[in-house]
Formats: sequence, C-alpha cells, structure tokens
Amino acid sequence: MSVRRSLLSVWESMRLAVETLVANRFRSFLTVLGILIGVLLVVTVASVLNGFRQSVVDQVEQFGTNNIYVHRFPFVNIGRRSREMRLRKPITLDDVWAVRDYCPSVEMLTPMLEAPTFLSRASYRGEEVDTPQVRGVFPNDVEVANRVLKEGRFFTEQENRHRAPVVVLGHSVDEALFPQGGAVGKQILVDGHALTVIGTLEKRKEGPFGSENEDDALFLIPYHTLRKFYPTADDHFLAVRSRSGQLEQAIDEITQVLRRRRRVRWNEPNNFEIATADSLIQSFDDIVFAVLAVMFLLSTVGFLVGGVGVMNIMLVSVRERTREIGLRKAVGARRRDILGQFLIEATVLCAIGGVLGLLLAEGLLALVAMAMPGLQATTPWWARTFAFAGAGGVGLFFGLWPAWKAASLDPVEALRYE
Repeated sequence: MSVRRSLLSVWESMRLAVETLVANRFRSFLTVLGILIGVLLVVTVASVLNGFRQSVVDQVEQFGTNNIYVHRFPFVNIGRRSREMRLRKPITLDDVWAVRDYCPSVEMLTPMLEAPTFLSRASYRGEEVDTPQVRGVFPNDVEVANRVLKEGRFFTEQENRHRAPVVVLGHSVDEALFPQGGAVGKQILVDGHALTVIGTLEKRKEGPFGSENEDDALFLIPYHTLRKFYPTADDHFLAVRSRSGQLEQAIDEITQVLRRRRRVRWNEPNNFEIATADSLIQSFDDIVFAVLAVMFLLSTVGFLVGGVGVMNIMLVSVRERTREIGLRKAVGARRRDILGQFLIEATVLCAIGGVLGLLLAEGLLALVAMAMPGLQATTPWWARTFAFAGAGGVGLFFGLWPAWKAASLDPVEALRYE
C-alpha cells in the first residue's frame, strides 16, 4: 500500500510539474535552451565521429586483417614530424628481401614505391588527371592488398622483370580518363611516359564524409618499370601478409630483422613504423577520444548554463507559489512531499529539454545524411544515454537548492506571503 501511495505521489508531482511548465511555456523553453544545446552537441558530434570512425574501419579492414604495413614514417601523424623522424633512412629493397627470407611467419609481401609526379599529369586524348599518383608494385600486390579487377588483368612477373610500360588503373582515374569505358588496350601518357592499360580495378569503399578512397586514384605499374622511369625513387613502403594466426609473431620477426639491418641499438626505439589494421584503428580512436573529450567539455558548459537557468527559474517559481506551499503544508503535506514535487519539476523541465535536444539532433542528422550520403552518421547508444542522463542529472542537482528552500518554508509565514 505504501508503494502504491508513493507512486501516486510521484505521478501527482509530475502532473503538477507539467501543468506549471505548460502555464509558463516561453519561460520554460528559455530555461532549457542550454540543456537542449548541450544534448544536441553531444549527440550530433558523437554520431558524426561514429560514422567517420566506421568509414575508417571499413577502409582499413578491406585491405585484410592479417596485413602488416612498414614505413619509415608514422602512418598517423599529428603535427610536424620530429627531427629524428625526418633523418630516418628509407627502407631499401634489400630490407624488403631480408624480411621475406628471414621471417617465417610472413606468407607474402610486396614493396611499393611512389613516383614524384606532383608537377605532372596523366592524359588520354582530351581527358586529363593532374598530379597522378603513380605506384610501382610487384605482381602479388593484387593479392596482398585484396584488389579486385574490374576489367583486364594485372601485370605478370615477366612484365615486371622486363620493365614493361603497362598500367592498371584505379576506379576514379579510369572513369576520369575513359568516361565511356573501354580503357583496356588503350595507351595513355603519364608524366610523359606512354603506358598501355592492361586492367582496371573495382571501386574501393569510400572514405569519411563520402571522400574518395586513395586507392581509386592509383596508377599501378610494375615496380621495375617505375625504377626505370624514376631511378632516384627509393622510399619503400612495405605491405606484408602474415600467415593465419601468426600476426604477432610476424610483427616480432619483422621488427628484429629491420632493427638489425638498420643498426638500431638495444636501448633505442625503432627508426621505422609498423602498423596493422588494429593499430591504425586504435590510432584513429585516440584522435576520436581527444575530440570527444573536447565535445564533452563544451557540452558540460551548456549543461551548466542550462542548470543555472533551471535553478533561477525554480527559485522564482518557489517565490511565486509561496502561498500554495503554505496551503499544502497546512493541510498535511510533509517536507519530503514539497521537496519531491520541486525536484521532480526541475527534473521534468530538464528531461523535456533533453528530449527536444535528441529530436532536434536526429532531425539534423537526417538532413546531413541527405546532403552527404557517404557519411554513416549513426548515433551510438551511449551518446543518447549520456545526453539524456546528463539532462536529468542537471535537473536533480540544480533543482535541489530551490526544492530545499521550498520544503523549509514555515507554513504560517508562507500563508501570510503576499
């Protein structure tokens, strides 16, 4: 029976709170505006970052979860590189073959070289691509990088060995140079070099915000052909596929081989970088976490501003309803009844602000999805929970002082209040 009475008391307090808020709609809206903004910020930023992260995960994982990537520079770098990084020696082709020969946990690998084509262009008749991204690879790159051929074929070991002038086009450059299709068998000019197209690649998954995947802009040519055209190119990037279930062993073996070849002392850090799908995602997660921390700080400011507004409006409400409080106490209302009523009123006020913020955020995200179809802006459950719980918590915390003040009023003095 006491439980039922308590539930009825809570329901009655909520009903009174809603009636009071409806009676002062404009004032109530201005009061919860800070709460609304705080919730909107939390949900929107968390959703965009969640979609951004999922795009990165999809991009990284399509290359293979057993893959290892080796380069002299960090794969995710914020700010300027240190002097130690800038002075690192490039990874040589001999380093690559040493990894192949002395790492039993490595199933296959391919070295890659990027051509210095930032001031050049690729063309076919009237169509052009500025600053073509030309990469020299070995024939097994198609397996290591999980590339899928759309038309034609990949080049062979014989073509690589004999420096054949052939090229495989990424999806976007294929469409740019051959908008009507039919690229295979045609001859294009890349930085002044005539290359015959022998294959084209399927489109890779798009990047964050629908951005183009870098692999779709590649001109893949045989490794030795690139060295023939650009003999000074020597900054190797290494893609390795480990044997199934031996990823960690492969990383340890590669690390030991390269430390020994690059003369790294036992007490010195690596002068090269090794990354996997998991480590790349973790590096990105660190960035996301930093952004989320800033977002939570900003949302906290919004909640505080809203909380101060709630406390002020509740203090005004206590003053306006002093006679009502005195009358309720005179007919038997206890202090906890008055305290509960005003706490529930403050909490309901903030909860309404939280619900409005959630609805506004979902509407805004729907508009973003229409404008940017490539962005997977899905709201994580924890963002909704944090936003709504934060709004309710603000009501409880900032409504405590006005509620306590109302509950502490002397009924006789309250009834005399004009």
